[in-house]
Amino acid sequence: MNKKRIFDFDTEFLKMNNDISKVSEELNLNQEQSKQNRDNLKLLENELIKLGLTREMMPSSKLINQEINVYSEDYFTRLSTGIEKEILKEINSSTNLLPPISKLDYVMALLIGFIGSLVDILMVKIPKEINYLGKYLQEGSSFTGWLRSLGIDEDGSMNKFLAKLEKVCKVSYDVSTTDKLGDYGGEVSGFYPKTHRLMSLGHDPFFGFIFGLIDIFNGSITVIDSKGIIHNIPLDKFQETPIENKIFAPLLWLGHLCSDVCTKMGLPIPGWGFTQILQFGNFGENDRTLAELTKWMYLEGYDLRHFLTMGTVPGIIELLTKIYFRCTLSKEKLASPIYAKDIKKLQDHARLEKLLFVAHSVATSGNVMKIILHQGNPLSFNMGELLGLIRQSVRIGQVSSRDKTGEIIVKNRDRINSEWGKI
Repeated sequence: MNKKRIFDFDTEFLKMNNDISKVSEELNLNQEQSKQNRDNLKLLENELIKLGLTREMMPSSKLINQEINVYSEDYFTRLSTGIEKEILKEINSSTNLLPPISKLDYVMALLIGFIGSLVDILMVKIPKEINYLGKYLQEGSSFTGWLRSLGIDEDGSMNKFLAKLEKVCKVSYDVSTTDKLGDYGGEVSGFYPKTHRLMSLGHDPFFGFIFGLIDIFNGSITVIDSKGIIHNIPLDKFQETPIENKIFAPLLWLGHLCSDVCTKMGLPIPGWGFTQILQFGNFGENDRTLAELTKWMYLEGYDLRHFLTMGTVPGIIELLTKIYFRCTLSKEKLASPIYAKDIKKLQDHARLEKLLFVAHSVATSGNVMKIILHQGNPLSFNMGELLGLIRQSVRIGQVSSRDKTGEIIVKNRDRINSEWGKI
């Protein structure tokens, strides 16, 4: 026994097909009649031309080319092509999926950047008090001054632990005068006790792990002198380095750095020694090159300890921005599918990166104002905040250039669902 259908679609489709066939036949008849009428109009047009009438009229050939049977293959081809163009236009217009941040987000990011600028001006200041250009007395950072007091006894000498560490961790690249460089002494320009840590790449807190180990193994010193020339000088005293020194070379390098960080000149900022290669420019009243300017900054206290002080600005910006971001983060819906949660995480991450970028941009602009307030003193330049802005610029570039295919699909699907719900 056949079950009775609630909806008999076969019958409905058959009726629709019959109706479409009838309409199609009528359209074909109308098309034939139209063709006959166009032929008649063409004949009349030719007769009028023979009689010398010059009235402007649309050639019938143009009318012929514009007409098309709505049920022909050409019609459906053009229709599908048009739909495809509209879809691609919609997709391409939705490729910018870097989520916009609200007015409140902008206000908070600007405020956090402004706070970072105040910290830079009021706390970071410059490494130490200086009479800049002989007429501008400028106050140094009290925080950097406190860092300089660490590891030093009341009488100004290094504490016992660091002094012992200095004796135990003897390294070849700790030469401080040219007379200990042998025959190479005359070839190394600008090398003396106050500059030897800047020019000796083994003293670099970051790259020194490479150059320091090379020098320990080879019994040498790698130097970039004040003319920008790189020297690798073997030292006779360290040519027969004990095997245990080579085995424990990383510990020797680290121990020696710890013993130097609290000295009067301290350690240079990571990578600062490579600035001696920059033998160009014309800065200030003394027409210094960029290499001479960076060396002067180091001699005036622009070292690793002040770099830590400068790092408080990007640190405060990161902390305050992430606190605000966490407080305003919308909660995930428990019933949301996994793909929706993943998309939300991507969108939240992009929002956080935009907030940080705006805040760091404001703080960097504030540092420019600080330099102006300090009469152009290069010691007021905040290297830590500039590195923070560069890092954030790279991150925002990565977010903007990410693969957005999945997000576009989800966004278009959500739009279809919302539009379908209105029907």
